[in-house]
Amino acid sequence: MMKAKYIITLLSCLLVGSISEAQLLKKLKKKAEQAVERTLLKKTDEIVSNKTEKAIDGIVNPPKVELKSDSTLTAKTSYPDGMTFENPAIDNNTETKRSWYTEDVRVTSYDKEKQSDAVSYFDADAVAMQSYFTDPQTGEAQTAFVDSDGFFVSYNETEGQYTKTALLTMPGMDMMAPSMMASAYKLPEGAIFEGMEEMKKQGLAVYPFMHVDFPFVLKPEHFRNEMIASRYRESVQSCRGKMGCTKFSVTDEGYEGTYTLFDNQNRLVEINIIVEGDPFYGSGKGKIEYFYEDCNVQVPKAVEKKMLGQDLLKKGLDPTNKN
Repeated sequence: MMKAKYIITLLSCLLVGSISEAQLLKKLKKKAEQAVERTLLKKTDEIVSNKTEKAIDGIVNPPKVELKSDSTLTAKTSYPDGMTFENPAIDNNTETKRSWYTEDVRVTSYDKEKQSDAVSYFDADAVAMQSYFTDPQTGEAQTAFVDSDGFFVSYNETEGQYTKTALLTMPGMDMMAPSMMASAYKLPEGAIFEGMEEMKKQGLAVYPFMHVDFPFVLKPEHFRNEMIASRYRESVQSCRGKMGCTKFSVTDEGYEGTYTLFDNQNRLVEINIIVEGDPFYGSGKGKIEYFYEDCNVQVPKAVEKKMLGQDLLKKGLDPTNKN
C-alpha cells in the first residue's frame, strides 16, 4: 500500500477539522488511495502485458512486412517538418553507460520466408535505439525510439509532436518484460537477473532496450552453469563465414530446434525459436539476429507524458523509499 503522505494533498489539508470529519476524511483518503493504486496497477499491467506479448509474438508469429534485412532505417523514415533532436538522457551517468554498452548493433527478426518484420538500430555513442516495425492493427509502418534512461519516444499524431514515457522503468516493473522474454526464448534466467542487479548497482536503467540488451548481458559461460547446463547441448560450428561459433541447443520437450548462437568472439549473434504446444506461448517459429555494425541514432526532442498518479505509484513501489 502506498504511503498516505503521497495521496491527495487536499484531503490532508482538510484533516484539521473535527474528529468525526477527520475520521470520515481518513476513510475517504484510504479509498482514494486504493482506487488510484488499483487503476495504476491495472493500466501498467495492461501496458507491460501488451508490450511483452507483442515482443514475443513478433518473434514467434511475426507479421508479414516488406522490409528486407539489408534495408536502411534512415532511408525509410520520414520526420515532421521542423523536427529537432535532443538526447538529454546521455548526460546522466554518461561514462558508466558507455562502459556498459560497448558496441553498435542492428537487431532484426524474421519470419520463415526470411523477411524482416522488425529492425532495431542501437547506437553505443548515443546509448539510444531506433526501431522500425509495422503496427499489427493498422498495418502501417511505425518508428519508435528508446533512450538510455528508459524513455519510450514516439510520435503522437493527435498532438502533432513526439512524446515520451518511462512507465515501464518504475521499480518492480522494469524486469517484468525481460523475465517473460527470457522464459519464452529459453535463456538462462539467472544471467538475466544478474544483469538486472548489476545494472541497478551501476545506476543504469534496467533492460531499457529489452532483447537488444541481451548482447551486453549474455555470454557462453552462462549456458554452461552447472545448475542449468543439462537444459542445453553445446556444439561448435561455423557462422557468417567464420569458424569457431558456439551453439547451445535447447533440450526441453517442445523446443526441438531452438538454440542460441555466439560467434568466435563470444558475441550473441542469433536466437532461433521453435515452439510446439507450449501452454503459455503456443506454437510457432522465429529468429532474432544481431549484427555488429555502425549505427547512427538521433532521438527526437519529446515532451514527457505521465499517467495520472504515476509519481505516487513510483514512490510507493520503490523499496528504498523510507518515508
